[in-house]
Amino acid sequence: MSLSITRSMSLILLMFSFFLNSCVKSNNTQQTKNSFASLSVYGNLPSFKGMTDSEKEIDEKSLKDKVSIISFFFSSCGDVCPKLNAVKSSIVKTYQSDKLRFLSVTVDPLNDTPSQLNIHRKVMGFSDKRSLFVRMHSDTILESFMNGMLIGYAENPQNHTARMILVDSKSRIRGYFDALDRKQIDSLKSILDKVR
Repeated sequence: MSLSITRSMSLILLMFSFFLNSCVKSNNTQQTKNSFASLSVYGNLPSFKGMTDSEKEIDEKSLKDKVSIISFFFSSCGDVCPKLNAVKSSIVKTYQSDKLRFLSVTVDPLNDTPSQLNIHRKVMGFSDKRSLFVRMHSDTILESFMNGMLIGYAENPQNHTARMILVDSKSRIRGYFDALDRKQIDSLKSILDKVR
């Protein structure tokens, strides 16, 4: 086979490979869009500032272009929070896409220091770097954030919600899923199945 024919065939194969890869990426993007098509838009992710359990600053820009699952808890909770975090931990382990982020925001910032959050992360089995345990700098920021997420702020940490909140890659709130309701979690999983 002549050198020019070999080069032509290599070029054709390279172009075909590029075309195929582009189609796959386009299809994945389309699947992610379609998974949100039937969902309502409840509002936008409010601005916030906080600190992770690894003592890194975090704000709403940290979630830009990511699909996020946000929930609220406190580490000394002995009832709903462990159940909520067990469900969330299972979801984190099942869905490996780097487009996903999992925020767990403490409603008890006075007691849930970064070191306490780090201990809680390990106890609950969250080892994935996409999982962020967050403490807001003040009750005022926490209150503003919770109200902006449309769940309402409760001064008593035990009155927090057990729902996981889905935020799309355009920072829009798209759904609320009760962690203790199997059907609602199955609905959330069917959406996450399409996030690539």
